[in-house]
Amino acid sequence: MSAKKVVLDTNFLLVPYQFGIDVFVEIERVLEVPHEFIIPSGVIGELERLGKGKGKEGAAARFAKKLIGKNKCTVVPGEGNVDNWIFEYAVREEALVATNDRALRNRLKNRRVKVISLRSRSGIGVV
Repeated sequence: MSAKKVVLDTNFLLVPYQFGIDVFVEIERVLEVPHEFIIPSGVIGELERLGKGKGKEGAAARFAKKLIGKNKCTVVPGEGNVDNWIFEYAVREEALVATNDRALRNRLKNRRVKVISLRSRSGIGVV
């Protein structure tokens, strides 16, 4: 059986710094199938832009980039709007999406794409 793809959105990657939750460990906990982490190149770009900033958001983005480096993530090239790319990729590849973006979550749910999101300040869930 091939690994299920899990696409990670920028806002989801900021969670570890903001809430002290290791999203990679949490995904391992809630997914009971082999999986691989997919990071769109647009997300890397967003993290790099945010990481240049000061304050909590900049620190969260820099921390996210370190986590990506420590966990086995595949960076996939993509162009255009990041949310649209994630949506199209997830539908095409039957991938799960890890995001806290409400609009993207609703679009994905309408297409019956499974979404992983922050349930509370203490953990994540799959819907």
